[in-house]
Amino acid sequence: MADLVKIREEGLRALSSRRFHPQDDASTYGTFFEMFKKSTKQDQFLKLIWAHSVKWEGDPFQLAKIAPDNCPIFGTPLDYGRGLNRITNPNIDNYDGFFQPTVDHKLARSLGGKDEISNYVIVCRKANQFKSDMGSKEELDTFYKGMVDIYFS
Repeated sequence: MADLVKIREEGLRALSSRRFHPQDDASTYGTFFEMFKKSTKQDQFLKLIWAHSVKWEGDPFQLAKIAPDNCPIFGTPLDYGRGLNRITNPNIDNYDGFFQPTVDHKLARSLGGKDEISNYVIVCRKANQFKSDMGSKEELDTFYKGMVDIYFS
């Protein structure tokens, strides 16, 4: 994926130039504004804010702890910003799906996977879409072989 280097660089550039929104904006911070203002690790704090927005029954602190800085599939930086602290915009950025973190099940629920932290992985939206609900190495291998055969032969 020749463009992947370009996509990673674009994400790193955008994240490095992020300026935190200074106002008490509910869409950006929710109830965390006072804690966020005092934090010396605001980039890491964004993971906790993001984890509180994810719909699941578990502890958001556990989810924030497993949140990587980069997508483990594509290596692209993940933007945990919400509201005005989000640096990517799906309306104008072609590569937004590479930067948006999503929670995926290692074993899909449709195949018996549970909604628990040990069955979760945080990957970019693009990787999550590619995997869909494939639940075995054989399915992924077949998908990969089919893609190569059809598009790159």
